[in-house]
Amino acid sequence: MPKPIIAITAGRQNHYTPQRQVQTVTVGCDIDYPTAVLRSGGAPVLLPFLADAESIRAVLKTTGGVLLSGGGDVIPHAFGEEPHPRSKYHDPIRDEMEFLVAREAIALNLPILGICRGLQVLNVALGGSLIQDVPSQVPNAIKHESQGLDVVLLHTVDLEADSLLARVMGTNSLAVNSWHHQAVKELGQGLRATARARDGIIEGLEAADGRPLLAVQFHPEECINAYPQFQRLFDWLVEMAAAQVESV
Repeated sequence: MPKPIIAITAGRQNHYTPQRQVQTVTVGCDIDYPTAVLRSGGAPVLLPFLADAESIRAVLKTTGGVLLSGGGDVIPHAFGEEPHPRSKYHDPIRDEMEFLVAREAIALNLPILGICRGLQVLNVALGGSLIQDVPSQVPNAIKHESQGLDVVLLHTVDLEADSLLARVMGTNSLAVNSWHHQAVKELGQGLRATARARDGIIEGLEAADGRPLLAVQFHPEECINAYPQFQRLFDWLVEMAAAQVESV
């Protein structure tokens, strides 16, 4: 049986150049994402930076699953708010692309794994909203942006015992790394919060109706070498994608 294809959303990078030279703009993602998919037996492909519904639909019909990768902040207008002073790194074209990918993947019942920004994209795509800056908007918030020199499991996340995330990870509590200042505020339609940090910040989402959808606010792809248990999230995605392909 061929390896299931996993489409990974890509962001846009504007590269610094010397004065008077043409700036190079590329699309891509951190190498840890395709590496993690490959380790789990999947065939990773990057979904180019585009916001064309027909093209996205055509690509997704050839894949077994979707990985929504990390990146900058979702633009606040997407969930009906004005920007907080610390809102940053906006890219409305990427937002539009990933909203399309999320909604189309759900319509096709493709398994989805959302990571950090990917969790936030899923929530907003389904009508939810975001806390724009945890440190200034959440009283008594713990630290959610690691400044470690290597992979640091920064804080604890508690998982609901009956959740998909708890089954995948094999535990009801785990320490995670953390690189975010936005977080889920109001849940999107059909989503269930199944993991929280000790300050109440939502750290995991899944589908309330049992669809193959899983999203985490931390970065498992960064942790795998030092903490192999995080590979289980990619194992889940690839296994679900393989089952999806087999059923077609």
